[in-house]
Amino acid sequence: MRRLNKHRGCQRNGLKRSVCWLVELTAILWITTVAFSQEYDRFNPPYPRVALYSAAQDNAGWPFWSIGNRLHHWAQYDMVYIYGSDDENGPVITAALREMNPNQVIIGMGNNGLSLYDPPEFFAYRSYLGHTVGTLDPGATSITVDNASGVNSGGGPKYVVINNDVIAFTGISGNTLTGVPASGFEAIEQTHPENSVVRSPLRLYGPGVIPNFSEYCPVVDGVQAWDYLATKNLTSKMDWSERIYDGFFHDFFAYNLYLENHTLDFDLTGKNDYTEHSFYWVNTSQWQPGVRKWIEKEKQLMETLAPDMPNLFGVNGGWILPDYYNILNGHVFEGFQRWGGPWEHLKDDCLQWAQNGQKPSMMFIEDYIPEKWTYNGKDRFEKMRHGLATAMLFDCYYGMTYGDWYFIMFWYDEFETDMGYPTGPAQQLGNGLWVRYFDNGCVVDNPTGAYQTLNASSLTGGPYYRLRGGQDPDFNNGELFTGSVQLYGEWYGTNPRDKRGDGILLFNEPTTAISDIVVDNFYCNDSSPAQDTVEVVGNWLRKVAHGNLDFDLENPYYSQFGNRWKNPPNYEFDDAWGYQAVAPGAGEATAIWRPNIGVAGYYEISEWHGWHGDSPSTSVEADNVPFEIFVDGVSRLRGVYTQRANYGQWNRLGIFYLPAGSASYVKINNNANGIVIADAMRFKWLGDDVVPDETPPNAPTGVRIIQ
Repeated sequence: MRRLNKHRGCQRNGLKRSVCWLVELTAILWITTVAFSQEYDRFNPPYPRVALYSAAQDNAGWPFWSIGNRLHHWAQYDMVYIYGSDDENGPVITAALREMNPNQVIIGMGNNGLSLYDPPEFFAYRSYLGHTVGTLDPGATSITVDNASGVNSGGGPKYVVINNDVIAFTGISGNTLTGVPASGFEAIEQTHPENSVVRSPLRLYGPGVIPNFSEYCPVVDGVQAWDYLATKNLTSKMDWSERIYDGFFHDFFAYNLYLENHTLDFDLTGKNDYTEHSFYWVNTSQWQPGVRKWIEKEKQLMETLAPDMPNLFGVNGGWILPDYYNILNGHVFEGFQRWGGPWEHLKDDCLQWAQNGQKPSMMFIEDYIPEKWTYNGKDRFEKMRHGLATAMLFDCYYGMTYGDWYFIMFWYDEFETDMGYPTGPAQQLGNGLWVRYFDNGCVVDNPTGAYQTLNASSLTGGPYYRLRGGQDPDFNNGELFTGSVQLYGEWYGTNPRDKRGDGILLFNEPTTAISDIVVDNFYCNDSSPAQDTVEVVGNWLRKVAHGNLDFDLENPYYSQFGNRWKNPPNYEFDDAWGYQAVAPGAGEATAIWRPNIGVAGYYEISEWHGWHGDSPSTSVEADNVPFEIFVDGVSRLRGVYTQRANYGQWNRLGIFYLPAGSASYVKINNNANGIVIADAMRFKWLGDDVVPDETPPNAPTGVRIIQ
């Protein structure tokens, strides 16, 4: 029976199997270079293919707050999109990831909107057309206009442009724009005569200022808006000739310009183009031709500046994209069906891209758990299987993340399996299920929105085995699949995108994939699926540390997302911390890490800690933290370990046979000589049987066994 290792490289990213068990994160930064085989094609990895999108250091607080162990998570993926890669932070992260996983495909992200510092002639404007009343002088904190109606139609950040002077305001009182800053770039910087034209730029949250890609956009210094933005992206915001990234990517990509309640005035007539002309005119006649020129220019620049690089090119428009096959390597389905329609539309779009898109493919389903599911979302395994199975049916990468801004990534047993490569296209079964066959098995998906039964007799080949996994062991039970299995499906409401489904991976041989079990301080950040959080008693305080672009100065606590940020109360999300700590005492403060063991077996139990504070010298951590390991409720080992050293790595406490259930645990207390840290505890499945290691180990450091 095969054991698939947590580090995808051992099976998936070309790591030599001889080093699989040797991969340990031994440096403070856990950045470990490993040996890779030369045969592995990183642009054509075996299935399932996993990726992450919106690796957003700005939302997660880095570098103001420590990056924690986020890179440790990212390095597992076949492909990663570096959000915010057009500043100095992106190259720093990319260099670290390259060292950790040289086979990873890393995608940099450019801007698809303009900055307020760019030429205002290139801005797209609302149809608002006003005029100043009286002379407007620098330093004024309000602007009176002849009519303020529609000046900020649709909402968003409030700006006006007067004679190419970009001016911010915060409120509207009658026909007066109030809250104009008295100084700075967004203040009134020049004198404007009475009756000066006042326009309202389409500055939106997310993309920035919408560019005017229409034929009506003025030419500035011999270039148009699409040419200007393309050149800015690849020579100014980032220097593509530095060959940092494997590909390039645009978020907030609009194939059609839907502006909801906003008005639009490409031709600057003071009338809304959607009513003066038509939706067709705005998009098919004006916007889409400009977008094509823009991305064609960017592709040309990529190939000119770095002709020896892969120069992949993708976008995220949220849903399907029926164009640009000759330019792009694919696109992202953001949130799976979050912004889209029927599953069948996704299927058809994927098939079009498989046939017509540029290769290698970047097609990617980025699934997500919304904040309203904070306390049960990561354990909705049928949701994950539905998305993963869909991705495998139609040649997509897949990832599962948390939150509206995709803060935290979840890792599942299925991600560690190796299906090899497809032996043919996806096929539909009689009851609406879809199947695809691979070198090492098959995948089946239920997109119907209703429960469906999969019979073994409906499949060709075989016999097949269900995965043996630890996160959802009742479903992934490892049994020979000879009868049938019911796949979940449900339809909420009438919108086709609200059909829920399920999927299943079946293998030609018995296959075990048990991801490392991590129990941490917070449910989403960073306890594994199927796991709860550490149980603390006493005066433990949640902590984070400030970050640094130099990873050697970063507190390497175990956290993907630590900026002390809290969602609105209706979401009750308060996971954005690094670790917990308590002052030394008499043992009254305790912490218990209680794993939910899905598959019994031998587990290596290891603890992880950073230091307390912003640097190792900030505080004095304990070097005699008392710990006790219980197996099925019975104490099996007591000792102490140090938290003054061995930062940012897994430090083994012992290896034990743990039965299924949650009666085994590790406990520490604060009867120690310094600050005691409660960070992460890992339970790493070693197998049903463990062959004794007869090589004498080095003398241990920092651990004392009491009994």
